[in-house]
Amino acid sequence: MPFRIHVAPGKIIALLFIGLFFVTEAPAADKPSYADTVVIIMVDGLRPDALKQAKTPVLEGLIKRGSFTMKAQTVTPSRTLPAFTSMLTGLPVETHGVDWNDYEPQRGFLKAPTVFEIATFNGSKWGAAFIQKEKLLHAIKQDRRMDLHVCNVSEPGCTAKKIAADVINSYKTSTDSTKPSLFLIHFAEADHAGHADGWMSKPYLKAVEDIDRAIGTLLKGFKELGLYERTTFIVSADHGGHGTTHGTTMPEDMTIPWIAAGPGVKVGHEIKQPVSLMDTPATVMRAFGISDYYVEWKSRSVEEMFEAAIAATPAGTGQPSQ
Repeated sequence: MPFRIHVAPGKIIALLFIGLFFVTEAPAADKPSYADTVVIIMVDGLRPDALKQAKTPVLEGLIKRGSFTMKAQTVTPSRTLPAFTSMLTGLPVETHGVDWNDYEPQRGFLKAPTVFEIATFNGSKWGAAFIQKEKLLHAIKQDRRMDLHVCNVSEPGCTAKKIAADVINSYKTSTDSTKPSLFLIHFAEADHAGHADGWMSKPYLKAVEDIDRAIGTLLKGFKELGLYERTTFIVSADHGGHGTTHGTTMPEDMTIPWIAAGPGVKVGHEIKQPVSLMDTPATVMRAFGISDYYVEWKSRSVEEMFEAAIAATPAGTGQPSQ
């Protein structure tokens, strides 16, 4: 004799509701809290208001996907080499001592430790740097754990598009044991156009748009490599500019954008705490989830942008890793 179950219509609705509840409440795959890879993108000479006047859909996408402030501050003097060095070391110019702004090998090279060295020593992170100005070599220490690429923005063919392609190709051709996990990518065309035609001029804004497209190529490449979801991207600038120059304490020179997106970073969050360019290295270490390190820098993690706090040892007060 067939076996039948009779359920009243009201109970059917209740059972369906319960079923939907369990379907919608099923646990999702855990999202990563920390990054396997961090990419620092420095757009030389980028003013925050340029992002409003230029067409920058890629950077707008990163802002929506992550946390940002359009009120970050660079160091004084607001020039490329001193600021670039402060960004790498987490130190003011008067401490790291790189106060000139040209490539002058006779002056020597940076002695203070950089974020590359801290990340390598404490997290076994290999680095890669792609720069468009030779003078930045004063601040980048070359060793076997650093993949360094240099081309001059004044040279034909040394474009943001080329830099983005070089980053992806370099990663593809590196061996498994030497693949970088900390990238520094320097785009200089906006600064070049600012000096030639003026900040906020049409050529300057076009250069910003070209860089935005190059960043789009970079993100696409990281997706194809399977790195995107576990990568934190930090985009900032060394300085702004006014007229055809920079280097003063004017707001147009000192105020820069600072954008971060990636694992554990709040989505669509405008950062309220003051942010300095010098805070970049400590934030890189925080993004990696590395807290057991010691370095005497002024850098402080932009903690507000992260979803959850971790038991981190404040930079400058911890103990060196063994």
